[in-house]
Amino acid sequence: MKRAMTTSSVRAGTIVLAGILALATLLVPAPALAAYGESTAEAVAASQGCVAYHHVRRGENLTRISYLYGVSVWQIAQANGLYNPSLIFVGQLLCIPSSYQPVPPHPQPPHPQPPAWCSQYYTVQRGETLSGIARRCGTTVHALVALNHLYNPNLIRSGQVLRLY
Repeated sequence: MKRAMTTSSVRAGTIVLAGILALATLLVPAPALAAYGESTAEAVAASQGCVAYHHVRRGENLTRISYLYGVSVWQIAQANGLYNPSLIFVGQLLCIPSSYQPVPPHPQPPHPQPPAWCSQYYTVQRGETLSGIARRCGTTVHALVALNHLYNPNLIRSGQVLRLY
């Protein structure tokens, strides 16, 4: 009698467990079933046309990532099969969809040549300021203060000779 009762309770437990697993399979979305750190981006890549991939780092969210690539949050969520865009994990590989167009870096324009009167040394004229001299000669106030060992950048005198470069 004792044995029969144990067998029936095991069968009942097995049936309940099978029912729970079946419900979990239906209710939990497929991306959530993937192992931690694993992504469905590879499966989505073939159908969506990923242009780039992004590994999620600590402190990032989908809004920050979308801003970085110039793609909407919803486009990234759709391309990766994310039902909850607020739920991404560190180390997850995200597919950036084909609407992202990488922007080539812009070459820096050459610095304008300072006027001929801005040689290595400059004599301060009446009414001039350090910031005005720096702007006209293509340098910074900080650089002029450091080169000339000035204690007060607001105090320069006419006739004072400043080193510019």
